[in-house]
Amino acid sequence: MEINWTLLTYIVVIYFALSGLSRGWWKEAITTFFLAILVLLLQNPDWARWLINVINQIIAGVWQYIPTGLTGFVNDGLGNFLAIETQGGEPFQIDPAAPETWFTILFVVVGAAILIGRFSFAYVPTFMGRILGAVVGGVNGWLLLSIAREYLDGRALPGNEVAAAASEVTLVGGSAFGPPTASLSLRVTDLPSLTVLDSFLPWVIIGGSLLFLFAIFKTRLAVAKNAEGGRKIDWRIPPFYQSPKKPSRPEKPEDVIKKLFS
Repeated sequence: MEINWTLLTYIVVIYFALSGLSRGWWKEAITTFFLAILVLLLQNPDWARWLINVINQIIAGVWQYIPTGLTGFVNDGLGNFLAIETQGGEPFQIDPAAPETWFTILFVVVGAAILIGRFSFAYVPTFMGRILGAVVGGVNGWLLLSIAREYLDGRALPGNEVAAAASEVTLVGGSAFGPPTASLSLRVTDLPSLTVLDSFLPWVIIGGSLLFLFAIFKTRLAVAKNAEGGRKIDWRIPPFYQSPKKPSRPEKPEDVIKKLFS
């Protein structure tokens, strides 16, 4: 099976732009910040390894308090559904050099950013807010796909284990009903020469995300004085957002009759 990377990029960027059109710039900026953290970890593999080691220590600590019978069930589930191999009753550990690890983290990070944006407020973007959201959303789509490419290539992961062929991906299917019966090979074509880690681009993304983070808090939170002379935090409506229009009250039958005979 062959996938054109350029066509895939257009599809992903357009999808995220349409999503940003409905969400607005403020919520898309949250996603940009989370994605920039992943870029920072790609730029500093030692930091990425340290993060995974901390997660593994937490898993090992929690594992001690899980009943023995339940650990076997968890290990079987991890092996059948996530292809994570464990040894006996030992706690499973995440491999910082495995692309699968970082793809899982990527999905979790994007999902968390979307949920945070969704439950932050119920305001709707204005026309300008939608345009800015579409622009930032399109950038997020490109950024997400660029990060995914680096995970497939593997050159920036801890251990610097570069894939044998960056344009080929092999996926092996699994099932809880038995061993996999076939493998699916994907060939990716039209890979761009410019990646998210080239030149000074990572630092532009990281610096821009910090500006976004400042704008997120500055436009949403305000410190004001209360009646007692103390300080309190007020919630603001971010620029280019507005309160949703209240739904019109349905007309009563007698009102409809009056309109017909008036």
